[in-house]
Amino acid sequence: MSAEEDLELIDAIIYGDAFDCAVTFDEIWRYSRVRATRAQMLECLGRLTLRNLIGERGGLYFLAGREPLADRRNERRNRAQRLRKRARNVSRFLQHAPFVRGILLTGSVAADDAEKDADVDILVIVAEGRIALAFLVLAPLSRVVSRRIFCPNYYLSQSHLSVPRHDRYVARELLQAQPLTHRADALLAANPWAQEQLPNACPTTHPLQLSPGGTILQRILEFPFGRRLGAVCEQKARRIVTSRLLAHYGSFLVQVPDDVQQRFELGIELRFHGAPRVNHCLERYQRTRAELARRLEEASQSMKARLASDQFNSTSEELSKDLKTIARTTG
Repeated sequence: MSAEEDLELIDAIIYGDAFDCAVTFDEIWRYSRVRATRAQMLECLGRLTLRNLIGERGGLYFLAGREPLADRRNERRNRAQRLRKRARNVSRFLQHAPFVRGILLTGSVAADDAEKDADVDILVIVAEGRIALAFLVLAPLSRVVSRRIFCPNYYLSQSHLSVPRHDRYVARELLQAQPLTHRADALLAANPWAQEQLPNACPTTHPLQLSPGGTILQRILEFPFGRRLGAVCEQKARRIVTSRLLAHYGSFLVQVPDDVQQRFELGIELRFHGAPRVNHCLERYQRTRAELARRLEEASQSMKARLASDQFNSTSEELSKDLKTIARTTG
């Protein structure tokens, strides 16, 4: 197996390292960039462990020298499970808020790696043409009850669920996202390319079902915002959201990205992310992957040279024996 194939198989370990996270065997297999059996994955891990490139402790894998990541992963995983349960309970009510059409758990809680100050990030699918009004309903509520209860940082119109950015970060975010409510899994169905990038990842979910009483309440709350009045309110709400976008990205000392601004103005999506930190982690991931590729290639070349040398020595010994046999025979 080539060095590149090895890297594709253990991509989850490299990716986790960039986010300071040791990973389980299931996560390595699930987020491998090539289709593989679990037996093939175990063989690859054993081979790379022997080369001192990766380590394992208590069922958690990490790059060599990063043992402390395993020590804290169990605590983070337990915390994520508690926060996930809280997110499901909160979603029972949020799913009936005006203009909400679906909720997915995202971020570190969905990834089973929640730090002490982790927010419960959620992606909200909203009714077409009501993205700013949905923000004005949910964002103030989140501030009142705390982002550790729920933090809506991504709003997506139900008519534009196909995500334009196709890379391993978005693919990973989509496939580790956990649909919390009925119809939320439509987001995964609208982005089949993610499954192509991570072929072993099969999303599993047990979304909450809509309750009849909540559905009726949602319709009543949305009724005054139908047609013209709703459109007018949406436009006014967008001015408020624009100022919030400026404040959010300004806190990172950056401007609102052009694509974020444009897609919000088109009513497609509204995105609040800690972009600088994510970009920093992705840069680490690329550097680490390149370094591992170099080390694997050097190891491969060294092994080939050793095999060639062994073969040459073996051939030389056989030739020497043959010459001695010939000399004895002719003598």
